[in-house]
Amino acid sequence: MSVDVPFSRPAHPAPVAGDAERAPRELMTLPGMHHEVRRWHLVEVRLGGRWRPAMLSVWRRPPGSTSWAVHVRWGPDGPGPGEEPWAWLLYSAATIRPLPEPSGPTPLRDAVVVPPEMAGAPALDDSGRCWRLAWIRIGGRWRSALVTEQRRPARDLPWIASARWGEDRQAGWLVADPATVRPLPAEDPAAITLPTPGAPDTAAPPAATGEKG
Repeated sequence: MSVDVPFSRPAHPAPVAGDAERAPRELMTLPGMHHEVRRWHLVEVRLGGRWRPAMLSVWRRPPGSTSWAVHVRWGPDGPGPGEEPWAWLLYSAATIRPLPEPSGPTPLRDAVVVPPEMAGAPALDDSGRCWRLAWIRIGGRWRSALVTEQRRPARDLPWIASARWGEDRQAGWLVADPATVRPLPAEDPAAITLPTPGAPDTAAPPAATGEKG
């Protein structure tokens, strides 16, 4: 919302040469059946003259089109004016590229799932909320994921993270083991990463100074 036009959508920043191209409304609203594939994948997208990590969640080919449009999100929704944190973009390998999976030794285990009834209650000040893109180890492979909350059920228990890794209710609470839950480096230098198992009990919630969703 802006002062000049109440309830208006945030203005898009002026594109920079080499940026990903937004899919025109005329293309996205063509009548007929759109071919659509929902598949989450961590990518880098060229925006504002720089590469930004993002989550690509939908591929869509409008009727009669030879091009794909992709839904990409690079930040959480939030109140007030500002740039929208998502867009439909025309796919091009020059402006949207997959992020490589984590390097180093491959874990021999999956991320440990925590039953919801053992996840505990959220912090009263909502300090556990966050928005962090991450790789998680599920089903013997790395999955593109989004971490939306972190908490510690009790002082003698490890930190856990609420993660989502797909459209079909693929979500759950996971033990925040850095071997199997690996957030991408935060764009905001003030944001801190998921905690290391065995961190002191006095440690602040890991997302206390990071972005909230």
